[in-house]
Amino acid sequence: MTVPGGRRTPMPIPTPRDLLRKKGRPLVAINGEGRVCGILMFTEIDHVHEEMLRKKEEQDREKPQRQLFRFPHMGMWTKLRPGIWNFLDRASKLYELHVYTMGNRVYATEMAKVLDPTGTLFAGRVISKGDEADLDGDDRLPKSKDLDGVLGMESAVVIIDDSARVWPHHRHNLIVVERYMYFPCSRRQFGLPGLSLLEADVDERPEDGTLASSLAVIEKIHHNFFSNKQLHEVDVREFLAAEQQKILKDCKVVFSRVFPVGEAQPHLHPLWQMAEQFGAVCTTQIDDEVTHVVALAPGTDKVNWALATGRYVVYPGWLEASALLYRRANERDFSITMNHFPCPPH
Repeated sequence: MTVPGGRRTPMPIPTPRDLLRKKGRPLVAINGEGRVCGILMFTEIDHVHEEMLRKKEEQDREKPQRQLFRFPHMGMWTKLRPGIWNFLDRASKLYELHVYTMGNRVYATEMAKVLDPTGTLFAGRVISKGDEADLDGDDRLPKSKDLDGVLGMESAVVIIDDSARVWPHHRHNLIVVERYMYFPCSRRQFGLPGLSLLEADVDERPEDGTLASSLAVIEKIHHNFFSNKQLHEVDVREFLAAEQQKILKDCKVVFSRVFPVGEAQPHLHPLWQMAEQFGAVCTTQIDDEVTHVVALAPGTDKVNWALATGRYVVYPGWLEASALLYRRANERDFSITMNHFPCPPH
């Protein structure tokens, strides 16, 4: 995994055979901000929520494993995602962990101290890509990332991030996780309605959140990786793809007014590609094998047919949740019915 840290000159990359002979473990590269933690600049918080954070931090200091940190010298708050300590502990026993951040060296150094105070998890394997600018404004926008500086071959590296767009050359290595929306600015940044976790005074449940799902996936990949006696032939990308194909393998999906009317190439739409990546069969026409209609609202012919014949009718969020959690999401949480217009889950 890759964790926040300083920029390094790319190291010579060994062959998978050399890598596994020397280290005995594949690698996981974790992107820091928004995946394992949330960040908030002092300038982005009002007085009410500032006081709330200060009280929470005082309570948090007494805990053996803190989650909330205030960095006055950087003008920033950081909140670790629930379940991060269990994730790092278990993952470090199976993988060589790296931290990757788009923040600057100061931020990366502080995050390394927070996530690995003893230096045993990452052993200095922290890569920073933001040394030319401070962590504010445009630095939070998606940028292209690569595996330069990560010592290992693509066939032995798993990446954990919240966006496939920023890894154009390594998408098959990527486990996409849900962004951690703890602070109000996180939701505003992405134009999302509703309250942040801080504003609602709640937090994620570590036992069934995105970190727990990611941990289960990388544990399966590790098992499959070392079940093969020919380690020089194995490829984590093949194992990851196989796990993804299991999620929706019994589903046949048709979309109803999700794409623009007259769309000539619906198979290029991100939702169509996501559904197929995770094992579903997609089609443009209804037939007896269709199990799900994905729509934005009731009232279309396809939705009416599905409701009349007992098929699932769901918002697109059902596909997205299934992909993020690496398990088939409960259709009832995303269902569209004839009688009302429920708000799509966020």
